[in-house]
Amino acid sequence: MKNVETGRLIRPLLLLILLFATICSACHTLTKNVASGLPSLEELVVPIQSLQLNKKIDLPGQMLAYQDVPVHAKVEGFISWIGVDRGSVVKTGEKMITVYCPELEAKYREAMSKLEAAKSAYEQSLSNLESEKAHLIEAQSKSDADQLTYERLKIAARTPGAIAQNEVDVAGKTAESDRGRVQAVSQEIEAAKALVAMQKQNIGAAQHTVDSFKDLRSYLTITAPFDGVITERNVHVGSIVAVDALRGTSLPLVRIQEKSLLRLVVPVPEACVGGIRDWDWVDFTVPAFLGRTFKGQVARLGFALDEKTRTMPVEMNVYNKSGELEPGMLANVYWPVMRPYKTLFVPASAVVSNLKETFVLTVQDGKLAKVPAKRGLDMGNLVEVTGNIKEGDLVVLRGTDEYEDGTPVTIKMATNQEIEVACKTSGAGGD
Repeated sequence: MKNVETGRLIRPLLLLILLFATICSACHTLTKNVASGLPSLEELVVPIQSLQLNKKIDLPGQMLAYQDVPVHAKVEGFISWIGVDRGSVVKTGEKMITVYCPELEAKYREAMSKLEAAKSAYEQSLSNLESEKAHLIEAQSKSDADQLTYERLKIAARTPGAIAQNEVDVAGKTAESDRGRVQAVSQEIEAAKALVAMQKQNIGAAQHTVDSFKDLRSYLTITAPFDGVITERNVHVGSIVAVDALRGTSLPLVRIQEKSLLRLVVPVPEACVGGIRDWDWVDFTVPAFLGRTFKGQVARLGFALDEKTRTMPVEMNVYNKSGELEPGMLANVYWPVMRPYKTLFVPASAVVSNLKETFVLTVQDGKLAKVPAKRGLDMGNLVEVTGNIKEGDLVVLRGTDEYEDGTPVTIKMATNQEIEVACKTSGAGGD
């Protein structure tokens, strides 16, 4: 029994002694190699490449109608006719709804009556003006004739006994009275002209009132503002239309949306906004049409980032003449990410990140050098890096933080297959 217990204690002790001997042997060999200047490591390396970023990323997007208008009533009344329903296709200017407002009709008829009365008064004032002008002509003619008679009598009275002085005096008074009559008629003409001008202004005011009511009456017939589809209907024949002066009606009578042209809104991340170009065509898919790819054209940029999401909304035009796509659909957009200049790329497996730093291992004069680097966007198995490096520098394919600066190394150029395997096994690379 004691021999068995002794054996159980000896076996772990022997294993520990064997492990210690192995470690000491490895350390001795490594120390010997370093002391003798012989490389102790062999690593696969790749050159740093200068490329222009060009890739696609998947971004969510939402389809919106190019135009989306809730149609409200301008005047109060009730629905007397409605010719559209949900799903109805309408053209610009097509009549959709008729509203009847008895109070407005009564006010319009009253305004028309006042306009007709103003026109009648104007015609009467014009007639009076013409009559006064005729009186003026008559008075002026009589005044001229009496004045001529008076002048002749004065000449004849110079001959003694030819004309009695009384006749001359009567003729003078008659001429003077005629002149007063001409002056009085002239004043009456000016008054008639002023009345005509006032009646003309009354016609203008009455016409303005009538035109205002005509405009209001035009709102009783509601037409389509553009080509589109009715996507909402909230009233029926007989429904009361009550207008809120501040907010309009509580619910739109109908809602019309333009579907032949849609807006596809895509929130583009901050890191990807640098290469956006107007009028580029972008592919996208929607769940409703599995296996099909559609295209949208970049049309409107947000030119500002959302502070919460750090994304910039970009709108694309989607031409939807077939009507297959619907407003409100979600889309998966294959967004192109490009840079207008070249940057440096290394395999994703070559970039090492830990809690302290991010770096790549370069090979300089047969020794490893840890170079701090900043990671950018990936492109397949490659990733952008910036730092104290340049195109053509050699970096270790499988980066690690186990090596120190100056560690001797022998190198071998990695093949494409080895690069792909390294990136996959490291969990990096790929789109």
